[in-house]
Amino acid sequence: MDQTILESLYVDFEKIKPLIKELSDRIIQEEISEYPIFIASHQWVDIGKPIVNREEMELNWYFYVSILEDFVRKKLIPQNNVTQFKSTYGDAEEKACMFTIIDKDANFIFIPYKEVVLEEEDFGEL
Repeated sequence: MDQTILESLYVDFEKIKPLIKELSDRIIQEEISEYPIFIASHQWVDIGKPIVNREEMELNWYFYVSILEDFVRKKLIPQNNVTQFKSTYGDAEEKACMFTIIDKDANFIFIPYKEVVLEEEDFGEL
C-alpha cells in the first residue's frame, strides 16, 4: 500500500479510534463475534454497516463494521483460510482489523489501538 494512502488511513483511524474500539468491544461482549472487521474505503461499498458520516467527521475514508462470519458468508475469506486468519488477527483487544479497499485492490491490515511511540533508545547506536 502506498505510504501516503496508509498515512491518510492512520490519520482518519486516530479520529475515530474510540468509536472503533467501542464497537469492537461491544461485538465481542455481546458474543456477536470474536473477530470484528472494520472496512475502510475511498468509495461507498456494500460490505458491513456504515459507522460514521465521512463528511461530518471530515474523513478521507468511508468506514464500515462487519464480522469474520459475514466475510466467510460472502466468500471474501474462504472457509479453508479461517484458521490462518484467526491466527493472524490475534487479540481484538489490542488491535483493529481493517479491510482496506482502494479501487480494485483490497488488503487486511491490523492497527494497534495503543499508540506506538518510538524512543531514541529503540534505534540503538548509529
